[in-house]
Order: sequence, then structure tokens, then C-alpha cells
Amino acid sequence: MKNLSLLFIEADLVVPAKLSEPAYFHDLNLDQIISHIIHGREEYKLDQYFYGLNKNLEQIQYRQEIMKDLEKEKHYKTILSFSKNLSDIRNTLDQIEKLYYSKQQQRCYLELALRYQKNLEDFLEKLESEQLQSAGLKELINQCMIILDSSKFIEFKNKNAAIVESLKEIRYCVFISENKVSVRCSEEDDYTKEVAKNLYLSDSSLGGNNIVSNQTFDLNHVEAQILEGVAKLHPEPFAQLDTYCKQYMRPLEADEAAYPSDSLRATRYPFMDHNILVWERELQFYLAYLEYIAPLKHLGLAFSIPDMAINKKQVRAEQTFDLALATRLLEETGQKLVVNDLSLTNDEQILVITGPNQGGKTTFARTFGQLHHLAGLGCPVPGLNTQLCFCDAIYTHFSYREDIRAGHGKLEEDLIRIHENLKVATASSIFIMNELFDSTTYDDALYLSEQIIHKLLANKIVTVWVTFIDALTLISPQIVSLMSMVDTDDLTHRTFEIRRKPADGLAYALSLAEKYGLTYALLMEKIDE
Repeated sequence: MKNLSLLFIEADLVVPAKLSEPAYFHDLNLDQIISHIIHGREEYKLDQYFYGLNKNLEQIQYRQEIMKDLEKEKHYKTILSFSKNLSDIRNTLDQIEKLYYSKQQQRCYLELALRYQKNLEDFLEKLESEQLQSAGLKELINQCMIILDSSKFIEFKNKNAAIVESLKEIRYCVFISENKVSVRCSEEDDYTKEVAKNLYLSDSSLGGNNIVSNQTFDLNHVEAQILEGVAKLHPEPFAQLDTYCKQYMRPLEADEAAYPSDSLRATRYPFMDHNILVWERELQFYLAYLEYIAPLKHLGLAFSIPDMAINKKQVRAEQTFDLALATRLLEETGQKLVVNDLSLTNDEQILVITGPNQGGKTTFARTFGQLHHLAGLGCPVPGLNTQLCFCDAIYTHFSYREDIRAGHGKLEEDLIRIHENLKVATASSIFIMNELFDSTTYDDALYLSEQIIHKLLANKIVTVWVTFIDALTLISPQIVSLMSMVDTDDLTHRTFEIRRKPADGLAYALSLAEKYGLTYALLMEKIDE
């Protein structure tokens, strides 16, 4: 049987169990995004899958194809139903393990095995009937067919049917006399179906082929004694059930990589195929992300699968936005999200964004980083007609307060970090710089920024640089000047639109005026006092 992973082309590739959150997650608010995505699916430990940036373009495209299939509602519902049924089986297993009476427990185990069998059969039947395009899901069909056609599964299925039939043949009578209850064999006809017919009940209401109807509550002592009495009258089917449970319901030691949490490890029973559980966990990656973006798409926000190519620096995204901000605004009614376009064409390499404070510059920079991380996972990204760089690493440098525990000043700390990152960065890396060197003078900040930009240009590293230093836009024709816009009728009102526009020199002056309380509005307030 061929190894299959729905996340990795190399099926033997194992996600490190202790993969840590990337350093840039906090700066880009990706920690908030991933937290929302995996919420409610903690048992699967999906954060590991969202941390790792793929270094293989073919692997990204492999996931993109599966995402495209699952964006179709019919395919999505099929996978979701399959997963929910397996989750219900796991939850019921936990309940069954707590039952006190062993024979009741065994009957419930059998019912669960029947549900598992039917879930796999229904899942394969639905997948075969759907026009799937992705190589991953097509191979999933092939692998499921192999499992269901295997001698192991056929034996399991035949034993299920045999035990069901033997238990169906059991007939008994319960006699109650005063406070005494006894059980005897019964040769009388079973009038259950005739009674149901007269009461206009369907056969399905009687449970069909099911033995129990998901009843995992404890029996009382009288019911338990009746069950024991029936087992003594009909020892053969109960012995058969006991042997069956010892074969299929004995918990096995689980593989930590495949079963990342106690909840999933507890389901490692012989009747559950190891590969099925691994694939279900991997499918959660797709289901979780698509469920997360569904409300945003419902509001009319655009998402698309980006085109990506190695060694191409072209970037394009129309109507794109910060996903973390969109999620927050979704929870706050009445808030409107502003979308923007971004692009890098031909030899353009660095986006320098200037403009007034609180105008959306940092949000735009975060958006750029989010797009490339999510694209690197193989996910749909915010925006239309998206084309993004194939990215092997993301480095962020955001301005924060000085850490007195560092043993050196903030400026030195910034320079050390940038130097270390530039040493390991490649032409496929991305840098996002946000208001660097605000702890030094304008001239020093300009000089240091120029040196770093020349290094970035020489290494052909795509960069987004948020700054108040307009002169940075003039260093090279490979630099694109963007500005955060204000209302022309009210310069204090930010529109949060980011446009291609030559820096006009007003942003830094305005920020200084605001910093020292020298704006017109503040001066007028002081005069009025």
C-alpha cells in the first residue's frame, strides 16, 4: 500500500512534534489568526501544520489543488461529515470505557464498530461519485478502496455481520413476580414488526441493523442482572462477542506523530485503521482554514489561490486586507474594513510606505507578510488576482520599547538583529521593516536605513519598509513609494487607503508636530486656555 499524506508530497515527512511558533508571528498578528483557525480543534494539534513555511513549491501547489476541491461545497460537506462521524466515534469510545457492566460495554463497542464501518463505506461511495481534481484527494479514494477491499477489513466486516445475526436470534422472556425478576428462554414469535406496522412505525425506527442506539448510559442493577441472565441462556453469541472485543477493542500503544493528543491516542484500537486517522487529522488543516474564512467571504471579502513561481519577484493582490483586522472587525458590528491593492512589477523590489500616524501603514505591511506566509502553506489568501513570491523565510523588524535586560541599547539591538538576519537570508526571503531607528536622530536613521536598503537591493530581497523618512524612496528606481492617504477636505481624517504616490515630505513634519504638541489644533487649544 502506497504511503499517502494529504499535506506533504513526501508521505514520510513528519512535522516536528515541538515545532515552535515563528519569530515573525507576533509582529504580523499571525498568532491571532492561527489561534482563531484552530479554535475548537485542539485535539488535532493543528498549530504545527500552520507554523511551518513550505520550502517546496510543488508541495504548495499540491495543497492548493486540495483547497480548490474543498472550496466546492459538495466536497467540503463530504469531508466534514466523514470527520464529524469519526469525532463522534471517538467521543463515544470515551463514554463506553466508563461503563461499569462489561457485557453492555461489549455491545456498545460492536455498535461503534458498525458505525465506523458504515462511515468508511459511505465516505468512499460519496468520494467516488464526485468529480475531484486534486491528486491528493484522488489518491485518497484509491487508498480507501484498498483498505475496504483488504482481507483485514473484509474479515472485520464479516465478523460484524455474523455477530449481529447471532444476537438478533436471541429470544427471551422476563418474568416479574412481586420483587423477583427471572429470565427464561422463549420460543414464541417476535411480534415487534407487526406491532410497529399497526402503530404506523417504520423499520428504521426500530434501529435497522443496529444493536444499540448510541445508548451509553449505565444500566441499573436489575437491567444488568437481566442481561447476565440472557447471556447464561445464550452463551454462544456472547462468547463470540467477547472474543470479537478482545481482538478489535484492545487499545494499542499509539504513534505520537500520528496521534498528537491523548484524545486521539485513546482511539488507537485495532478496528480503526491507522492511516484513516492520520488522513482525518490532515484534512482538519483544510477544513479549519476554510471554516475560518467562510464568514469573511460571506461579507463579500475576496479570497483567491495565488499564482507562485520560483525566482519571480512580481507581486500582485487586488482588494487585499489584514486578515487579523478583518476577523476583529467581524466581531465588532458596524465596523467597515478598507481593502487595498498592492503590486511589485518588473524590477521593483522594495515598497517604502510613508504617511501620517495611524493611517494604515503598519497594517499594510502586516498584510504583505500574512499573504506570503499563508500562500506558503498552500491556503487561499485575502484578495483577487493574487500573484506572490515563493518565499523561504520571513524576517520582521518592528519598533518596540527598549529592553533593559538586553544589555545594550535599542539601536544596537536593532542593528544586531538585522545583521544576523541578512547573513542567513536568501534572494527568496522577505523583509518587513516597521519604523526602524526611531530612537536616534534623523540623520543617523537616514544613513543606517540607506546602508541596509543597499544591502537588500544587492541581495535581491523583496522588502516592505514603513518609515517617516521620505528620502528613502529616492535611493533607487527599484523602490516604490506608497503613501497612506488622508481626506483632502480634512487632513486629520485617515482613509486607511495605501496608494502609489511620491512621498510629499509632510508625513514626518506632521508626526513631529504631533509629537511635540505643535499641530494647529493643539496650538489653538493652548491659545484658548
